[in-house]
Amino acid sequence: MSAAGTGPFYRAAGMTYLRYANLSADYLRNVLKEPFKAKAMIRQVISYRSAPYADGKAGASTVVDLKTGMPGKGSGGVTASE
Repeated sequence: MSAAGTGPFYRAAGMTYLRYANLSADYLRNVLKEPFKAKAMIRQVISYRSAPYADGKAGASTVVDLKTGMPGKGSGGVTASE
């Protein structure tokens, strides 16, 4: 059995591993010098495609920006059916 207070330090700080990894990546991107910083900032934009399902069929899909939760650049804010 492990002693109390042992384990991942991000858990002791009340974070999940994903949150810790995202914060670490943000800090790293912020300390980079140009031109590396510009390239890293472009790569940090993450989006995903979401489609509601009803009766086993996909509805209209939307590209969503992960940071804002709003429709992202990929879709131009417009939904597309596939």
